[in-house]
Amino acid sequence: MGDLEEIIQHFQDKLSSLQRMLDLSATDLPKQKIKKLGQEILELDRILEEFEKCVDHQKEHLKQLKELEKLFQNDLETVQHMKDNIAAHIPREKSAVKEDRPALNQNTAADVQPTQAENVKKTSRSFVKEMECITLQEYENIPQ
Repeated sequence: MGDLEEIIQHFQDKLSSLQRMLDLSATDLPKQKIKKLGQEILELDRILEEFEKCVDHQKEHLKQLKELEKLFQNDLETVQHMKDNIAAHIPREKSAVKEDRPALNQNTAADVQPTQAENVKKTSRSFVKEMECITLQEYENIPQ
């Protein structure tokens, strides 16, 4: 970003220098050279405006990226907090094979998986709460 601003400042210095030179030597230069010098000044001015637009666009883009980074950081912190503070009533995933015990062979690993799947089913049933049902007539009789 600083490099583009330095280039812009350099162009502005060149433009002012050329304009001053044109003003001082307008009587000594032929009209054709004055016209050519004026065209070069206009071209440099146009390039300078493009640079300024580019710098403004890059600054806006950087601002949006910083805002996006801040949002991602907030989301990451929220997810990390949620991960660290899982509610007790939410079942946690259990790995099929524990990392500290190597599997003896493929057959025993295959035998272990169905029993763990059954345990997961049984534990998830314990978290289902019963809910009483009421009839439509009872619902309509509830005072509002």
